[in-house]
Amino acid sequence: MFSPQIHIVFNTNEEDRITKPILDNPPHKLYYFTADIQKTNQKDENLKYFQKNTTLLKERLPHLEIIQKEVDYINYIEVLQKLSKIVKKERKLNPNCKIYINIGSGSKITAIASIEASKLWTLEYYYAYAKKYDPSGKGARHKGEIFIDKPITFPIQKPDLLHIRILKLIKELIEERQASKDIEIENPYIPYKTLIRELFERKYLILSKKNQDYEKIKSAQYVMAQHHLERLQYHLKFINISNERKNKKVYLTLEGEEVVKIFKYLE
Repeated sequence: MFSPQIHIVFNTNEEDRITKPILDNPPHKLYYFTADIQKTNQKDENLKYFQKNTTLLKERLPHLEIIQKEVDYINYIEVLQKLSKIVKKERKLNPNCKIYINIGSGSKITAIASIEASKLWTLEYYYAYAKKYDPSGKGARHKGEIFIDKPITFPIQKPDLLHIRILKLIKELIEERQASKDIEIENPYIPYKTLIRELFERKYLILSKKNQDYEKIKSAQYVMAQHHLERLQYHLKFINISNERKNKKVYLTLEGEEVVKIFKYLE
């Protein structure tokens, strides 16, 4: 089956290191990110390379669609979110598309985020480098013959899809609760009983056997939900559950908040 190629690159003061992999393996679409640093209010200082590189690519590959996007080069979560939105869009257009990311350009943060995005959503990544590296001279830092390699990295363990969805539900319910009270809660939470009820009403969890006894149904739901929530709390450290015997509360940890942000657009 026809599988279109999509390439993703991050702008920097490089020429062949960005353009050669694209010219040698022409994609159908190119997403070209430029920098927008929020904390320091800095725009990309290497836009002349963006202009030069895209001009060359348009001349050599006139049918290539080039889409420019901005991203904060030092915001790890934002980079992952922007990449996830591209993956979601392109796979909706064609589930068989091949997506490649150049991790040799941009910043160290964009490289780290790109590798993790590749493992989370099954993308391809590559690293381009040249025989001559000249960081102090004028012009592009990598010069001469360009080589392309794929570094070997340790695997990243993606949370189970169900656990991602439970975390997103907790976040949604907490925000709804805050909005209904119309106040800022310092340590927001969702009642444990409310979460369990919503997990079954929304069919995140489904009992395999139907039982007409109300108390037995509630007991079975509690046991099933507890299994997943205890894993999120004790093994993954994504939530905290208070110790009260009644009226328990469920909180998102900082790690849990990060996971929700990472998988905001694509699971």
